[in-house]
Amino acid sequence: MDERNDPRKAAEALAAVRTHQERADKAARLPWWVYALTFVASAGLSAANDFVDLAGAKFIAAVVVVLLIVTFVAGLLGRGTAPLSRVRGVQPRQQIPQWAFATLVVVGAAGVWVIISYGGSVATALADAVGLPGYPDTVAGVVFGAAFTLLFALSQFALGILRKRADR
Repeated sequence: MDERNDPRKAAEALAAVRTHQERADKAARLPWWVYALTFVASAGLSAANDFVDLAGAKFIAAVVVVLLIVTFVAGLLGRGTAPLSRVRGVQPRQQIPQWAFATLVVVGAAGVWVIISYGGSVATALADAVGLPGYPDTVAGVVFGAAFTLLFALSQFALGILRKRADR
């Protein structure tokens, strides 16, 4: 009798473990508002160039520096807990394979090079095509904000897949 119950108990335990893993994966995901904030911040900073004079640009730069310092101090006081992990409410393992990190760095560097090389002319042409010739930085901000947010979301997705593979 016990021999029949053992496989059933094992199957139930495995199902419980998988359910727990799925709940933990869902809890580890970033909330939707993080992606919305990422888009608004990246698009807004670029769009500010169309509407802000030099004194305002200095203020925006000061705000960015203050936010970076606050993030750095929060990271130090959080004893290594990443701010995104605190937003998630969980502390994921920080094991990222070196090849994945190198790939992200190469893709990021290529993106920065493309933006530096062609960003201004593409933004002006795109603003003219959309019908906003006086606001090239706003159009560029929306496009780059969408691209940055998409890359951020894809990196989170890729890191999630890498964590799942490492857990197996």
